[in-house]
Amino acid sequence: MDAKEHVKRDLLHFFRTYKAHALSMYVGPLGTHMRGYNALWKDALQPAIDELVAEGLMERHESKIALTEQGKHAVFASKIAK
Repeated sequence: MDAKEHVKRDLLHFFRTYKAHALSMYVGPLGTHMRGYNALWKDALQPAIDELVAEGLMERHESKIALTEQGKHAVFASKIAK
């Protein structure tokens, strides 16, 4: 699994863990979490978000990222199924 796939998986896991539909990229728990990313993951962050947006799972709102309805279903339904 390459860095972009790791970051995509990490972002979706983070939304699931915090039971959040939208998170700020720069402040709050996600901002703090991303400060711990290594250089490879930091470089893969924007391409990973772009791919999640293209897949219809996420959308951008200025400095926030949010799950779409499809993303909410994918993130939270997988937790229910476990």
